[in-house]
Amino acid sequence: MSVPEYLELFSGQGAGRVRVRFQQYDGKIASLAFSPREALSLIAPENDTFHQYLRFDDYLFEVLKYEIEPKTQTLTIVAAPKQKGNSA
Repeated sequence: MSVPEYLELFSGQGAGRVRVRFQQYDGKIASLAFSPREALSLIAPENDTFHQYLRFDDYLFEVLKYEIEPKTQTLTIVAAPKQKGNSA
């Protein structure tokens, strides 16, 4: 299974905003502009389910939740470093 890189999922252009909130990790990553249509990139084409893991600057994280706020056109990705023993 391929694990996508956050910065490659979104174009950086559009009316929406992608934010990342980390848990159990002090790092930060830039928010990006995106087109709401790009939310489809959160679905893994090989099994038609949401990506459960993403890479942030090539570090593997488990996605805990995706939050979509239609009024503000904001997508928030909540993620934590991958725990040992979880397969990706």
